Amino acid sequence: MITQKRIPKFLFYLKNFIKFIRKGGVVYVNVGQLAHGEILRDKHVLVTGGSSGIGYSIAKKFLSEGANVLITGRDEQKLLNAAKSLGGSIRYLIWDVSNTALAHKQIQKAAEILGGIDILVNNAGAYSNVSFSSVNEKIWDTIMDTNIKGVFFICQAAAHQMIHNTNGAKIINITSIRGFEGDCTPYGISKWGANGFTKGLARDFISKNVIVNGIAPGVTATEVNGIDVKENAYAGYEPKNNRVALPEEIAEIALFLASDAANNIVGQTIICDGGSTLV
Repeated sequence: MITQKRIPKFLFYLKNFIKFIRKGGVVYVNVGQLAHGEILRDKHVLVTGGSSGIGYSIAKKFLSEGANVLITGRDEQKLLNAAKSLGGSIRYLIWDVSNTALAHKQIQKAAEILGGIDILVNNAGAYSNVSFSSVNEKIWDTIMDTNIKGVFFICQAAAHQMIHNTNGAKIINITSIRGFEGDCTPYGISKWGANGFTKGLARDFISKNVIVNGIAPGVTATEVNGIDVKENAYAGYEPKNNRVALPEEIAEIALFLASDAANNIVGQTIICDGGSTLV
């Protein structure tokens, strides 16, 4: 639930009037989060990039539904802070997913910590807003190594373990609406690759009882873009509903895809963008 800061009413109205003048609007968002009754009880879940933002919200939601969750990230202090905040049975593993040479080793380590992997959420990602003309090889490699090369080899390592799960398994790739739009920057190109890879992997592994799907968020309130929805969720420059998405909204979709309620959804990438991609 997103709530307002407790400030005097006249300051509150003044502050948002100024925002309206500068940005064009003010939007407040309340997210209804469903309590399903531990529908992921005893499931073993790996969430990459789980120390903040969308990954953190997914880990939090999955924990509340009875899952055993391990989060990964490059920054140990951020992982420690996240683990302390999440509490419960949360575990963490320091892991730079762009180092693909470690993918099989780290998947094995994660499986040992959790006691297996039933659900993999590929959330870790790298972002850059540089223009086409400003892209250099270092920027290209940083984005691609994390967003598509890393995802590929993590899935390769995990999928071949998951086929031995007697009750099946799930892979959920967090992509982006940029993977559905024309784009000539590394970030958008990497998300096109991730969307296509999600379909291809789903096609090849459904017969092995591994279900693969994706989620493509639009602009989402995370640390990356510095949006604080407690103050204003307005974003009139892109979404048709004039607001950004919340990490909690993406987590609700991820929970549905991870549950048995979505077992007949295969190879799909669900867009959550407030209508941005509508023509």
